[in-house]
Amino acid sequence: MARERWIQQVLWRFLPWRRKARETLPKGLQPETRFRQQLIQERKRAERANKPLLVMLVNPDCVAARGEADSVVGCVGRGLQSCLRETDICGVLNDGALVGVILTEIWVDDLDKVKKAVARKAREKLSQLFEDEVARRVTISFRIYPESGGKSGAFDMIFYPEQVEKSIEGTAGEIAKRGLDLLGSATGLVLLAPAFALIASAIKLTSDGPVFFQQQRIGCNGRKFKLLKFRTMYIGNDDQIHRDYVKLLIQGKVAEEQGGVFKITVDPRVTPIGKVLRKYSLDELPQLFNVLKGEMALVGPRPPISYELEHYSGWQRNRLIGKRPGITGAWQVSGRSSTTFDEMVRLDLRYLKGWSLALDFKILLKTPLAVLKCKGAY
Repeated sequence: MARERWIQQVLWRFLPWRRKARETLPKGLQPETRFRQQLIQERKRAERANKPLLVMLVNPDCVAARGEADSVVGCVGRGLQSCLRETDICGVLNDGALVGVILTEIWVDDLDKVKKAVARKAREKLSQLFEDEVARRVTISFRIYPESGGKSGAFDMIFYPEQVEKSIEGTAGEIAKRGLDLLGSATGLVLLAPAFALIASAIKLTSDGPVFFQQQRIGCNGRKFKLLKFRTMYIGNDDQIHRDYVKLLIQGKVAEEQGGVFKITVDPRVTPIGKVLRKYSLDELPQLFNVLKGEMALVGPRPPISYELEHYSGWQRNRLIGKRPGITGAWQVSGRSSTTFDEMVRLDLRYLKGWSLALDFKILLKTPLAVLKCKGAY
């Protein structure tokens, strides 16, 4: 499916009349390829400066008759350039169907004020270009990076255009990785069936409650899914103790006596059998079902809990872009919970940047030894 979509996108971009349209864009209105590069650059600049990135999208689709879309987009783009700041960057998106404007250097306290002022100027310009009734039908929307909170709209892929364009090598690599996941998870579930039965019996005999524990996690590109684990805690627990701990950990305020580590080292909510399962990561085994369903991979970044995401900054969210979360990963074979939060994020980012199938095999081979050493396991 992904390959078919990629082929359609490539063919559409290189159709002769599309190429001609790009060449005739008004001066200053950037073609889509260059505008996407600007989006990537400004996103990284916003991450470094810890400032929001504001983008306005104008859709003049209702104005254009068939075959006139490119000329209308060019007209709208030229008009917007004349009424906005010289530092704002105008370009086309969505295969030339949208006009985008990157509004640079906006302070977070000024976001609402800027959005209202820019929308008013854009409306005035559209009224000069088209009849009033037509101008009112043109839609104007704003996107902000990073969107705050951990809700479903927290990941806006318009700010990650590098994920849209996949090379043939990249697509082939993704297919091979998914094949490895299917083979590995199916084989693992068959071979580990006796262990599943023993662990399930131990949990059921030593505490009240279900054998499995489900929790909503954040997956690839912000998609939510239900992660499956063996239950390691008593039922009826209040998760506020973990919410508070995660907030302090991400903010780098965990007390030194705690060691700044990723997990609560002495958690009263964990059952005796749960401590053993956690120590050897046996509670993670049911995630093979998540891998089989395509929600996770054998190797990838750790999937965060929804309320953890609420405290992420922009650069920290990048660890969830482009790859499915994994049962094991660079963090798990490099000290697990003994690392700080920022160290864990940097390990995931290095993995994503340097990903290859060979790297996945390397991490898979390192995982059994890391589990047996129990370093950072609580």
